[in-house]
Amino acid sequence: MPGPEDHPAAERLGRALGGLRQAQETWLEDCFQVCEDDPAFTATFRRWEEQLTIIKLHLHRAETRLLHFVNAAPLGEPATDLPPRGPLRRSELAHLWRTRFEAYFTTHHLDSVYRRLDSVLDHDQEAMSADIITDLTQLAETAQLTSNAIAALDLAADPSGLEEIAFYRVISPWRTHGQAALMDVLRWLAETLREQEEW
Repeated sequence: MPGPEDHPAAERLGRALGGLRQAQETWLEDCFQVCEDDPAFTATFRRWEEQLTIIKLHLHRAETRLLHFVNAAPLGEPATDLPPRGPLRRSELAHLWRTRFEAYFTTHHLDSVYRRLDSVLDHDQEAMSADIITDLTQLAETAQLTSNAIAALDLAADPSGLEEIAFYRVISPWRTHGQAALMDVLRWLAETLREQEEW
């Protein structure tokens, strides 16, 4: 089986996924440390805004690299089925992260409710109440699941399964579960930081 060095598009996609994984794990580790005990929530939110913006950029890069990979010379069908998803299910991850974020917001007396518009272009739409803890939880579980999928990827052994894993285990979960939450959290962080600066 040819290695990834014989397929430059595969190598570039692998590097893009590696960058995404590193960005996600940096944010997840920061979240874990902060939720343990970090009273400086303004500095925390500023870091999260930067880290999540980096994740957003790496996601765009990975999507672009996946498109280039798909348009390159085909590698054929993957030799084996996709590897199993891992020991933790989405619901278990959600529970773990929700518990951490709830404890953090409660300890520091931070209000988690905010107003959200689904579409800023719809003039007749009423703003709805949303919960930032729910959005952060969705973001953290998506980041952890996709990081685990990238970590399980062995490019040196067989790059033919790269397209399947990149799409079904990384890009698709972000599109269906994480992307809306990512945009909402970034917007909430920007507004919260602006409010803190005005004080």
